[in-house]
Amino acid sequence: MKHCHEFEDWARPHEGTQPNRAYYIPFAPEQDPVQAPRETSDRFVLLNGTWQMKLYDSISAVPEDFYQPEFAGLDFMEMPVPSCWQTQGLDQNQYSNVRYPIPYDPPFVPHQNPCGAYRTRFTVEQAMLGGRVYLNFEGVDNFFYVWLNGHRVGYSQVSHSTSEFDITPYLTEGENLLAVLVLKWSVGTYLECQDKFRMSGIFRDVYLLARPERHIRDFGVRTWGCEDYTRAVIQVGVAWSGGEGELEWELLDPQGSPVCRGRAAGEFTIHLEQPRFWTAETPHLYQLLLRTGQEVICQPVGVRDITVKGRQVLLNGRPLRLKGVNRHDSDPVTGFTISYQQALKDLALMKQHNVNAIRSSHYPNAPWFVQMCERYGFYLIDEADVECHGVTEVFGGGDETTFGLIAQQKEFAPLILDRVQRCIIRDKNSPAVLIWSLGNESGYGPGFEEAGRWGRDYDPTRLMHYEGSWHQTGGHVNDTSMLDLYSRMYNEPDFVRQWLENPANTKPFLLVEYCHAMGNGPGDLEDYETLFLEQPGILGGFVWEWCDHAIDGGTTADGRRKFLYGGDSGEFPHDINFCVDGLVSPDRIPHTGLKELKNVWRPVRARWLGDDIELRSTLDFVDVSQLAEYRWELQLDGVVVERGEGTLPALPPRGTARMALPCPLPHQPGRVDLRLIYLARTGSDFVQAGEELGFDQLTLRQAQRQAPAPKPGRLTVEETDAEIRVSGETFAYVLDRFTGCFKSLVWNGAQRLAGPMGFNVWRAPTDNDRKIRRVWEQAGYDRAQVRVAGCQVLEGEETAIRCELVFAASIRQPFLRCTALWRLDAAGTITLELDGVRDEAFPFLPRFGLRIKLPAGFEQLDYTGYGPQESYLDKKNACWFGRFTGTVSGEYVDYIKPQEHGSHMGCQQLRLSCADAALWAAGQQPFSFRASHYPQEALAAAAHNFELQKSDQVELCLDYKNSGIGSNSCGPVLADRYALIEPRFHMQLSFGFTSVD
Repeated sequence: MKHCHEFEDWARPHEGTQPNRAYYIPFAPEQDPVQAPRETSDRFVLLNGTWQMKLYDSISAVPEDFYQPEFAGLDFMEMPVPSCWQTQGLDQNQYSNVRYPIPYDPPFVPHQNPCGAYRTRFTVEQAMLGGRVYLNFEGVDNFFYVWLNGHRVGYSQVSHSTSEFDITPYLTEGENLLAVLVLKWSVGTYLECQDKFRMSGIFRDVYLLARPERHIRDFGVRTWGCEDYTRAVIQVGVAWSGGEGELEWELLDPQGSPVCRGRAAGEFTIHLEQPRFWTAETPHLYQLLLRTGQEVICQPVGVRDITVKGRQVLLNGRPLRLKGVNRHDSDPVTGFTISYQQALKDLALMKQHNVNAIRSSHYPNAPWFVQMCERYGFYLIDEADVECHGVTEVFGGGDETTFGLIAQQKEFAPLILDRVQRCIIRDKNSPAVLIWSLGNESGYGPGFEEAGRWGRDYDPTRLMHYEGSWHQTGGHVNDTSMLDLYSRMYNEPDFVRQWLENPANTKPFLLVEYCHAMGNGPGDLEDYETLFLEQPGILGGFVWEWCDHAIDGGTTADGRRKFLYGGDSGEFPHDINFCVDGLVSPDRIPHTGLKELKNVWRPVRARWLGDDIELRSTLDFVDVSQLAEYRWELQLDGVVVERGEGTLPALPPRGTARMALPCPLPHQPGRVDLRLIYLARTGSDFVQAGEELGFDQLTLRQAQRQAPAPKPGRLTVEETDAEIRVSGETFAYVLDRFTGCFKSLVWNGAQRLAGPMGFNVWRAPTDNDRKIRRVWEQAGYDRAQVRVAGCQVLEGEETAIRCELVFAASIRQPFLRCTALWRLDAAGTITLELDGVRDEAFPFLPRFGLRIKLPAGFEQLDYTGYGPQESYLDKKNACWFGRFTGTVSGEYVDYIKPQEHGSHMGCQQLRLSCADAALWAAGQQPFSFRASHYPQEALAAAAHNFELQKSDQVELCLDYKNSGIGSNSCGPVLADRYALIEPRFHMQLSFGFTSVD
């Protein structure tokens, strides 16, 4: 095909497309459109299905006549539409975060530019030809030409927006041929550098709309409350095509009963008494019917308004809090072709985990997804299809030097404006959309300022934000007057507090990305929640991100599913597994991080005041007692001793209330905890009555931990230059003088170790350790060696061995010095008392403790600590203190990229059993443990979970401390209080063996 240059022309991004309009689907006048699926409309013809398609490596290789009806090409394949051609085995999967996949040379793209030539035939009845017929593409990546029956209709771009063409002049009765040529790259590629797999094709729905010659082209619905929100106003404006017309309108209330009706041509206003306002907690929708005689349009109307008062954002006059997630369209099999059912599964999981807001990162979702959010109750940040992050990767560039290259280039300004307009105009009638976003990570400059000013003028009823506005590059002086919010990413809580303390900062603060949920994480959700609850000037935030992105790689021979990430397809550039950063797996299995988030965002929080319980609502609009009830569990030393249930007192939005303890404290000594489990009182779309909404655990009484009393008795001690052997009636233990640890533990005549014990400072790095890992490795923690500077048996009433330990790695000086005192009694109990002194010139330690290798069979687990899922110093809100039983196999957490997992903090005791013996451990102070069939070396070495080989042996880590998780893969560094950073520490731990009951 002759090389056309429109896809490299930034002056004309579209040809033949209709003016932007609000999304709606017309119905025939005799149909009932209220909540009817669009597929049931007589005016809607879906062209999805199996098309012909062939992929060419450049536009010059495409046959000149491929779009002609008589084209005789026989080598086309069958291609489902919608789909991404990479998911159909064509081209190459590519994941890139920041970097452009093409040279940075706007507006030009490589000549070797893959092109997908599509053809499909459809039949048109005579009845459709009486008015206008429009062809709609809801999403095509990246640039596409359209022909109908051999006639060029036009072209368009902006991958995630609707392109509508009037095809009336080219349509014929009977069979018609639609041909589409999709180019992988265009000038638009420079504006679509989002953090995701880069895929191509007709990936959203294609359909026809049959309209009368004169019809409603566009309309806008605005609502606001007045008179203390006892009344409301709905204002509607209508634009016509084919000449001015007249319509009949009718408003139905949320139950479907008529409220009022009238006639109008251009504008009309509806006044409501005692309206039912729309919120995510109360998603009441009125239905507005617009009838023209030849068709009817049904528009859901959520009555609500959003304003800013001081630093507070108000919805319907009340303070608002966003508990949000960033969501991409993503599926391991279908790519970013997402069906209604796939989206519904996402929304159901979000509701079940207390999410109330979604940021459409970083492009508009399908228009029907926006309608789903208004129906089921989600607040939306609707983001324009703009991201130019790749400009920071030009040679010599960076965030502070070249971030404004596109934002400040005048040729790009109309393209940025076009993308913002297409987003805002399409979704302007949805009550779910509270905030417009100009895009993501593109620097700042006149292009965004112009788009922001247009958006502010066009729709003053919503808030405008753009996180990139704080970047100043190229000498440009930023104008942010059109932005309502101060938006940032990944700032630590202290930064936000300091920003709010400055009276010159008058806008509400919004964290559009925070708490990077990559791998085992995030670990800082509660810290941010504390910030949000204490600071009214913060609108809230959006966790990055909802779902792991990955490509389905089939299954292994033993049936394990394979998920592939960046580099697994041989692509360049790529960013490895940085796309595997979600709260759920690619197939929507919740990670432990999502369970953590659910409880952090529970609808009510409780605290023990010493005499009674204070309850605090975290809802904005509904009395918690209308939604939730509770059951309670009283625990003594982690064991439930009493249960019951109750009703919550009246608890208004953001209010507090008090209630008495539901039961008296037990008389027996020991730690006492009360767990309040909040349950849904009634069912809703995604949450059934009785389902758990969250919980609180209140410690009502602490208890002193006592070290086990040593059993008296005579022990035999034998020493050599290499080892110290201590034996009693039932055991013989051997301590290695060169490691300061035991290398053999024989108990009841059997060897209970599968290898020597050792001190351990390392862990298989988590994804959120990716930055500190480099520092740890520079310090030598991953290759640390122990030198025993002294080892002696102490004389006295009990047998004890003192070891002076020095921890260091090759090249480096010592980073840790410890004195370890091993005490042994006649029962074979070993008590370790250790004092450590850390060199503060070194970074904090990943962990410190003992690593014990146990033979096959040690499978049954019983512990008292924080469970039942993995728990860390900063990631424990989905856990509670209790006594738990399980298996070592059940402790495995299946992260796509293997890493540290399965630790349990705050433990008092542990018991790990095989057929004839149990290893027990107890701490005078709380300790952490991890029991696994996967040694940390295997976890650190494997790139994918399906590469792991399960061992029969068990690796048991007994830790003084395992440093927290954080979210420093992208977020702030781990807070000191969660890190093993103390210059001195003391560890006391006892362990031994006992018979199995």
